[in-house]
Amino acid sequence: MAKKSEAQAVAAVVDRLAERFPAVERSVIEDMVAHEHSLFAHGRVRDYIPILVERAAKLRLSGRHPQPAGPPQPASPAQPAPARPMQLANAASAPGGSPGAA
Repeated sequence: MAKKSEAQAVAAVVDRLAERFPAVERSVIEDMVAHEHSLFAHGRVRDYIPILVERAAKLRLSGRHPQPAGPPQPASPAQPAPARPMQLANAASAPGGSPGAA
């Protein structure tokens, strides 16, 4: 995707989100979209970036994804990291039959 058409697509994302969330100031939406877009700065395939930016910003605006996207935060030493779905699936298919079986 050419830089100009990507910029136009991201501007259209701002317009759509401003229309969908009229209670949120446009400048807040612009900042949020700019932040989400910046996370894809080094992506090589640019075609889907506006779609991904819109989805992430929409989730944040609707309250279903309140934290800004970014690198995952490390688990505190007192609290173990949550199991990932693949770990659970692998444990369930291991001899013994369930993730909790020892």
